Amino acid sequence: MGRITDIVRQKRNKTRVSIFIDEEFVCGLDEVTALSARLKIGDDIDENELKKVFFESELNSAFERAVGYLSVSPRAKKEIERYLTDKGYDAEIVAAALKRLDSYRYVDDRAYAESYVKSKSKRYGTFRLASELKRKGIAQDVIDELLDESGDTAVLDVAKKYLRSHKTADKQKLKRFLAGRGFGWDSISDAVSELAHSGAFDIEEEYDE
Repeated sequence: MGRITDIVRQKRNKTRVSIFIDEEFVCGLDEVTALSARLKIGDDIDENELKKVFFESELNSAFERAVGYLSVSPRAKKEIERYLTDKGYDAEIVAAALKRLDSYRYVDDRAYAESYVKSKSKRYGTFRLASELKRKGIAQDVIDELLDESGDTAVLDVAKKYLRSHKTADKQKLKRFLAGRGFGWDSISDAVSELAHSGAFDIEEEYDE
């Protein structure tokens, strides 16, 4: 391709350098990759070699961004893929970054889904959880297995909490609230029936009479 005529540290990002070949800017690289490739002013470099170095630089950049994204909160692979794509990395770089994350065991969709269900199932029903996990890119077989084990076990507790915070015990409003939380109709009916038997709606019924 030509001769490296300058390597300049970028002003906006001190961890990256700009590569000039035959006096013209060609690309930006992270400094670590440039040093690892032993790029020096005056060296001759061909197009394939430069492409390889550029790919490694972009991969390192994408990997570091993904790790930073994961440090804020656990993520599913699909979420990381979307994040990196939105940051402008091409599909090949994103795939390579995800493969590297896998090799370091930084991502595990099943473990992520298990943790998500455990933390959210105390407030939401299976329909809501399934929808959220699907949106995050979790495989359907994993969703089916985890939610089959989980069930709508929290529906009664959620219903009781709702009633404690509302002065008027309204069955229909409670049912709509629980449906909005993603609980199944059978689970909602069972919970409302149990609450009715315990007298939770006595005030409402007296008022209706």
